Amino acid sequence: MLVALLAAGIVTGDANAQFWKKKKDKRERRSARKHKKDKEYAQVEDDSPHETISKKEQRRREKRERKRAKRERRKARHNEDQPATEVIVKKQPKPGRKTYEAVYPATKMKASYRIDFLAALYLDELGKGGSPNFKDKVPEKAYAGVSFYEGLNIATDSLKRAGFNVDVHVHDISSTTEAPEALISGGRLDSADLIIGAFHSQDVPVVAAFAKKQQINFISALSPADVGVRENQFFTITQPTLKTHCEWIIDDVAKKFPGRNAILLHRAATQADENAFGYINNYNNGYVHFKDLICNGLPERESIVPLLDSNQTNVFVIAVLDPGFADSLLTKLSVEYSGMHFEVYGMPSWYVIDDIHEQGSLPNLTVNVTVPFNIDHSSAVSKYVARKFKSEYAGKPSELVFRGYETMFWYSSLLKQYGTIFNLNYSDITAAPFTKFDMKIRKDKEGDALYHENNHIYLYRSGFETTSTKAD
Repeated sequence: MLVALLAAGIVTGDANAQFWKKKKDKRERRSARKHKKDKEYAQVEDDSPHETISKKEQRRREKRERKRAKRERRKARHNEDQPATEVIVKKQPKPGRKTYEAVYPATKMKASYRIDFLAALYLDELGKGGSPNFKDKVPEKAYAGVSFYEGLNIATDSLKRAGFNVDVHVHDISSTTEAPEALISGGRLDSADLIIGAFHSQDVPVVAAFAKKQQINFISALSPADVGVRENQFFTITQPTLKTHCEWIIDDVAKKFPGRNAILLHRAATQADENAFGYINNYNNGYVHFKDLICNGLPERESIVPLLDSNQTNVFVIAVLDPGFADSLLTKLSVEYSGMHFEVYGMPSWYVIDDIHEQGSLPNLTVNVTVPFNIDHSSAVSKYVARKFKSEYAGKPSELVFRGYETMFWYSSLLKQYGTIFNLNYSDITAAPFTKFDMKIRKDKEGDALYHENNHIYLYRSGFETTSTKAD
């Protein structure tokens, strides 16, 4: 019996020893794995191609960097008198290539902000002798600038009554003494806290270059063109570029008609048409399967019929900006193929075509037109602007009046809330009365920042209400 118990004890002792040995080995293996990970996390990034950093550690670093940048922005907003602290939007550099980084100085909070407004008003011609030198309506060449100014002026009155201190300086760039080059060389824009330009593309580059040098935000509120401006984080385009419209169209077709063959009509008549075709082709990359058809003139039946499918809705993307040509093309499709239905995507310039707004004029076509702005005339703010415009200028305000009002009101609010450098707070659109701006940094193929651009697109569909959506 004793021998049996001893034997049992010996066996039990061996089992216990094996059990604790296994536990010890397991702890040692776990410790070794942890030590190996700690060595990986401790590695410093360099140019070595053999360096490895875990995804988990990369996310940790990015989170720490975001928190650091947030602290810097908060500190900058509340420390106007301290030396400027640069906030850098960092990117991983590409081998053998200098990478551009968007750098912002510390913001400046002020009791009053100076806003310089530049537009072609043609005041020397329109107001000779101290009185208007035109009848009924403003001449076409001055219409955009004057209309935008009228809306901006209404907004300035509203802001002052609300307690905003804004000092607005208006410059008529159609005058030789107030052309952008003259204003810059004379130092007349040096004190600006914000520059708003409601002029066409040819004057954009010189003002954008000045804004970058002086670190003053320049808002191009009328032209949708970047005119070759690059690496300028102080330049903002509020009206989406043609490239953004074309990319949005591809995304929408791919989403609504997956796997469907679409017909791409284009022509080489103008540079703008060629640009639109290029933007669609370069961005598409297989998202949409296109049947390509060039049509420098209205296409003949024998060239279109082989592309059509009588068993389903045919999707057309038409890269033609001329609304007159587009109108003729839509009419041809509607009349000659009345037994078929077409889903047509056109360019933003098509919005002026009367047929797409008249119910039943194109019964077998649904025309989709991307537009940059959509004013809700039933809103309280729209009604206020309409009343003020009628009181001060008579008549009904155009879209440009509302855009002038919105631009002035929103950007003045950004200045008051965030100071002169509001770029990192572009997501705050609470004070924008009409448009759901989606300001994003436009980047080139290499991933370098170019400028800020509004990416929010509205879609107008013939026979339907305008809908609001964002480009992906």
